[in-house]
Amino acid sequence: MRAPAPELQPLVDRLSRRLPGVAVTAYDGSRSGPADASTTLVIRTPTAFARVLRAPRGLGLARAWVAGDIEISGDIAPVAAHEADLHHPAVAAGLLTTALRVTARRGFRDLATAGATASEYRAARPGRHTVGRDRAELDFHYGLTADFYALLLGSSMTYSGAMFTKPADSLEAAQDRKHARIGEKLELGAHSTVLDIGCGWGSLLDHAETTFGSRGIGFTASREQYEYASRRFSGRSGVRIEYGDYRQLLPVPGITAAASVGMYEHVGERHSPAFFSLVRRSLRPGARYLNQAITRRESGPRRLRANAFAQRYVFPNGQLLPLSRQLADLDRAGFRVLSTESFGESYARTTGAWLDNLERNWDACVAAAGLERARAWRAYLAGSRRRFEDGSIDVTQVLAEAR
Repeated sequence: MRAPAPELQPLVDRLSRRLPGVAVTAYDGSRSGPADASTTLVIRTPTAFARVLRAPRGLGLARAWVAGDIEISGDIAPVAAHEADLHHPAVAAGLLTTALRVTARRGFRDLATAGATASEYRAARPGRHTVGRDRAELDFHYGLTADFYALLLGSSMTYSGAMFTKPADSLEAAQDRKHARIGEKLELGAHSTVLDIGCGWGSLLDHAETTFGSRGIGFTASREQYEYASRRFSGRSGVRIEYGDYRQLLPVPGITAAASVGMYEHVGERHSPAFFSLVRRSLRPGARYLNQAITRRESGPRRLRANAFAQRYVFPNGQLLPLSRQLADLDRAGFRVLSTESFGESYARTTGAWLDNLERNWDACVAAAGLERARAWRAYLAGSRRRFEDGSIDVTQVLAEAR
């Protein structure tokens, strides 16, 4: 008697057509795609379909990936490059139909365990930013230990886009170049006291002190970052680190320049005008402020505006705004914009370097963050690199002067 054909073969064929060069296999023996593919997407368990049935608009697939019901062996880049194709109506309809059929055949018993995964951040609807809520969300994102971020970011301990200019540039050299560029734009020197809003682990302040001789004040609302940066500058009188929300700590009298590098994404659209107003009140007329932030196109895909995967697993309540909104809010707050410099192609290389670090140090990253969080970061970094490469998102330094 001839064995029955694998029931998932039509879906596997459809997925393979949307993922050129990627092999697709499933637990029932279905297979499609190149036999010698360097990347294979594997549907490992029927629970993957129950997850899709419970959350059919992308979140279910994300949960299946994080939980290990779907696996990618080999290079993740070819899947990330065609991730948008998996949202094609024909693919989505085929996936949902298959999910219903498979789950029903199993008596819907998989639905009970196919909800939120253990590492998922379950918050109220994104968009609201209160001091308490932002602190909880920052603790989720940055609360992973400094050991994890050291493995991910390398010795620079800098979690923002670097500036690469040569093919042979190391990540550390590119981050040093970015810090030097900021210092030059702000005209830092021995006379300067620079405020770093969202100072992370203190790398920009360290560069400002050691390279330009500047004094510095750093703000962070992450307890982990505060403790790390405080230890870093212990015994160094030129830099002070403060723990708290910018709404509680600003304005700060007596500073001569200010910067915010990779923090504006946490502010939110509704609070953008107030944020820039608080910064402006800390500066004398003529003093300079630099804002580095990831931006999205004004008319970009809706999934970039509210990415369910990133909101749940990596960056809760993070929001990317168009550059035009930043410039308008700076103007209203009393700033004159002096220059803008975009370098998304360098951020693509930055996220690629972080992804290489993650994969090279995989076992140690899993030990530091847990398997689900490590898997989430792998997908997040691969997807971010692709979006910088295709121009869906960019990163811009805006240099402004207080009027």
